[in-house]
Amino acid sequence: MTTQERRTAILNAIQKSTQPISAKVLAQQYKVSRQTIVGDIALLRAQGAQIIATVSGYYDQTQTQQTMPYQAQVACQHNQGQTELELTTIVENGGRVIDVTVDHPLYGELTGQLGIGTLTDVKGFMQKMATMPHQKLLSTLTDGIHLHTIECASKQQFKQIVATLKQINIYYNA
Repeated sequence: MTTQERRTAILNAIQKSTQPISAKVLAQQYKVSRQTIVGDIALLRAQGAQIIATVSGYYDQTQTQQTMPYQAQVACQHNQGQTELELTTIVENGGRVIDVTVDHPLYGELTGQLGIGTLTDVKGFMQKMATMPHQKLLSTLTDGIHLHTIECASKQQFKQIVATLKQINIYYNA
């Protein structure tokens, strides 16, 4: 298989998948290193492929864009130790955490894709965080203040998520 054939196969696999696919799985499937897959994905994205990288793996943005009818942002503030509580609260109240955004004083808006929609996703994110003790959350750059884009079934459900985040003192109200 040539490099271009592998990249085409990777793109097809991601586009056909209903779940994110990790670089590790793709590397095993195509018998290359994880770093080779990361490079392939970067080149595919540079060529216009709508591939999103999340903690769970890669997915095709055009296939999974806004799976729930309502989307809005919520401002939060907490320390790193409260991350699991925050994510679990959102998911248990019917939300899907699309991303995290911080307003960095030097670089402006920085966004990281999350794609967390189940308790299994929360657990996976927390396990990954535990294996990378020297890595910090984006929100550590802004005293814990950050935004999450949340997808859910309705505006009412979003209001319930916000109310619950307020109850546990994670909602940020400037």
